[in-house]
Amino acid sequence: MGQIRDTPFPLVRYFLIYGGVGAVIFYIALISSILFSERDVLTTQYVNNLQEKAAGFYGELSRSVLEQHTIGFDTVLQQSQATKEKFRAHVSLLIKSSFRFSKVKVFNTEGLILFNHKNPSSEGGLYDAIQSVGFQNALHGKIFSKLESVQGVSFMEVYLPTYGVDGKKVVGVMEIYEDVSRFEQMAYQALRDSIAMPSIIFLFFAIMLSVLIRKAGSIINSSTYLLIRIRQQMEKYISQSAIAAIYSSVTEKTELFKGEIEIIVPFFSDIRGFTSYSESRAPQEVVDKINHLFDLQADSITRYHGIIDKFVGDEIMAIFPPDQVESAVLSAIEIISTIHNNPSIELEVGIGIHYGEAVVGSIGTENRRDYTAIGNSVNSAARMCGAAAGGELIISQVVHRHLPLELSQRFKQQEPLNFKGKQEELITYSLSIKN
Repeated sequence: MGQIRDTPFPLVRYFLIYGGVGAVIFYIALISSILFSERDVLTTQYVNNLQEKAAGFYGELSRSVLEQHTIGFDTVLQQSQATKEKFRAHVSLLIKSSFRFSKVKVFNTEGLILFNHKNPSSEGGLYDAIQSVGFQNALHGKIFSKLESVQGVSFMEVYLPTYGVDGKKVVGVMEIYEDVSRFEQMAYQALRDSIAMPSIIFLFFAIMLSVLIRKAGSIINSSTYLLIRIRQQMEKYISQSAIAAIYSSVTEKTELFKGEIEIIVPFFSDIRGFTSYSESRAPQEVVDKINHLFDLQADSITRYHGIIDKFVGDEIMAIFPPDQVESAVLSAIEIISTIHNNPSIELEVGIGIHYGEAVVGSIGTENRRDYTAIGNSVNSAARMCGAAAGGELIISQVVHRHLPLELSQRFKQQEPLNFKGKQEELITYSLSIKN
């Protein structure tokens, strides 16, 4: 039989340990998913807007500067100094007033720097990253962008193609840098706003679930403690074998009312002279006395691995496992000796012990049953108990054979017992503690 819990299931503690950890992991996963998705959407949107902005800048530059001066980016370096200065002034004004880029560079298809917004002295030199993915994409007419960090400052770098006067042939590449710190601030604000509502909803449900779990835990605790008290009270009226059978039938789904043949050691103890004793005593005194004797005997029986089957009047029926024959005999000797050596008890007990097969199961009607043992071995043990005098223990020959030599030598073989309804005599041994 499995162990019966005497404490409620720790629902709240398990919820805090497993549910709490699970909730934190779920919350982190949820928020991370929202943040990554939102960040990806914001970044994609920003890149698209920046590419459109860069294309708009190039278009505006072509209309207001290049077409006005009837020159192209590929011919800027061939212009007069005055024209170049005028061109630079127009471009710088356009960058500062309308587009606010951090840096603008223009290259021809060979990587020659035609225009450098921040560093004019580099104009006429060769670009050292002509083989980069962005530069090559722009040469093939594609806009390319990527995020870069320069001295702790984040920039979005965009490469876009520039076209000749005919507007069809790629004649160069424009490289544009824009500071993304403002975008980072906007993204942070947007991300913070995006997780605020899910966090509030999650926190609300976590609090509500915690309240429900605590309420359920309180109900479980009170119900469990009630059941424990009921069980503890019922154990005083139901044998341990019955409790074991009921528990097994519930937990292991075994058949409760099925009888099985088992080898047992039936043990009977009867108080001698109790009827005459009770006639001259007050009812409460009689109850106190018999309860005291039952407590004394039950304590010894359970310590020696026996199971109290039932109390019938002034008699106890107990069952010991087949491998505890010696324990049953030692318990009987202890009981008889304790009672005999206590002058205040004024009574003696007679005990009978046998060994053999019995039908163990639920006996009785459909409405009232008792989990007990019946059979020839049980009847013989009861009759040996009936034949035992006060302070005497009678055991059968089979029990005697199971005892170690030192203990078996304490018993004396007596005349075979003839029991009514039995053809064969029963060979028995006795041990008596006389007054």
